[in-house]
Amino acid sequence: MQSEATVSLSEAQQTVQMSPAPATTQAIAPIQCPICGERNPPGEVYCVECGFLLSSAVPTEEPKAGVFPKLRDAGGREFLLKAGENLIGRDPSSDVLLSDGTVSRRHARILVEEKHAYIEDLGSTNGTKLNGQTIALGERVPLPAQAELQFGSVVLTLELPEGFETAVVAEEVAPPLAYLVNKEDPSQRFPLYTRAQRIGRRPGNDIVVPDAHVSGQHATIEVVGDEVRLTDLGSTNGTFIEDRRLVPNQPTAVPVGATITMGKTQFLIEWATPTETEADATQQTAETSEAEERE
Repeated sequence: MQSEATVSLSEAQQTVQMSPAPATTQAIAPIQCPICGERNPPGEVYCVECGFLLSSAVPTEEPKAGVFPKLRDAGGREFLLKAGENLIGRDPSSDVLLSDGTVSRRHARILVEEKHAYIEDLGSTNGTKLNGQTIALGERVPLPAQAELQFGSVVLTLELPEGFETAVVAEEVAPPLAYLVNKEDPSQRFPLYTRAQRIGRRPGNDIVVPDAHVSGQHATIEVVGDEVRLTDLGSTNGTFIEDRRLVPNQPTAVPVGATITMGKTQFLIEWATPTETEADATQQTAETSEAEERE
């Protein structure tokens, strides 16, 4: 009887040891892409749907729904955008992979910063359009909700989550109303519009001032009616109109001909003349027509 009991225990132990290891089942299971959710066949290196490198590190936690913007195509396919730079193109390393012959390898990029999103064309062959308007190379354009973006012949719709600020795009594609001009180097002329534009040392600003004494986000500037209004954002070294230091976070009108000082850099305001405005509008119309003819 004692011998039989021993055999029974041994058989139980063998049964536990012979059970299939969970790793064996996982090795032959489809691989689910952590980016788009597509279930890929075993052995795939890149996701068959979005092109994500499946061997890359998987995010420790999935982003909360509705926190970041996303792009959607006509078929309902979604591309979730992340904070910072999102490259768009045909290159497999792109954040938004578009496998279409009319899309350049590095076509454009979308920048998600705080509660705003911006788009830039990266010198694509067939151009980038926002709501039918061609975006010029190097132009940084704010994106409104439900914006229609066209990369080559691929059209995507932007969805902004709750809390994102909807940008006004009309001023960006219209001619500038004034210019912020470097007093020492007049060739540095930054166009001004009716929306508030950020000025600072960091590359993400609308107007980048490469001055070590300028804060990362130093001030904002906007055209309101017949005034240019400047607002200091609590900068370390302050923003000055002539010798007067601005009170932080309080919009202040810039008098005609007054010198603006940020860090050690000085600026003047130049209003666009009607001739300049008409010339800019004519040039933009011509560029749009040429782009449409090429397509």
